[in-house]
Amino acid sequence: MTVQLPLFPLSTVLFPHMPLALHVFEERYRAMMRDCREQGTTFGVLAIREGLEVGGGAVPYRVGTLAQLRDVEELPDGRYNLLVVGASRFRVETFSQERPYLTGEVRYLEDDALIPDDAALLAPRVRSVFQAYVAAMARFNSDAPASEISLPDEPELLAYLVAGALEIETARKQALLEHDSTSERLRGCLQELRRESVLLDRLATRRQPRVLRMSPN
Repeated sequence: MTVQLPLFPLSTVLFPHMPLALHVFEERYRAMMRDCREQGTTFGVLAIREGLEVGGGAVPYRVGTLAQLRDVEELPDGRYNLLVVGASRFRVETFSQERPYLTGEVRYLEDDALIPDDAALLAPRVRSVFQAYVAAMARFNSDAPASEISLPDEPELLAYLVAGALEIETARKQALLEHDSTSERLRGCLQELRRESVLLDRLATRRQPRVLRMSPN
């Protein structure tokens, strides 16, 4: 079963359970917000695959996340400040440009029951490697103090939190969103964390001051 949904292409990936602050200033998305408020509905967020966020012409991915409106501030000039939280994932079957903003026929996604569920075994490994990643990032960014991140025990929440916190390219985050199970997403997070840890180690080595050896002659 598909439903019609307003779509908001952005240069970021919204993951389920994760918050996102938005500032709506383009007229087409002001119109989208007016329609959502009048109809008591919300919109979906899609990451942009090609193009720019402002001005139109962006090509979005087809898998996105429903945005739950948590706080809506309408400014006097018609702009909006929003706080949304990611809800269900969806796949766009068909796009439409009949409205001033992008809409689509979407189908909500559920985890694939045929994929082996070993999320409970993967979660502790992801938690440990992620904590090491956060510590390494703090050491590399010497101006930024190490921050304590409270990690959930529930594997699904952990997978989405780690995926959202990783400082990697949009395409790689999108790949994590598109996994069809928590266990696949945790494996993807583990792979990305290990890759980033290697890169951080290399960068840290390059930044170490070289010791000049002086000849006694």
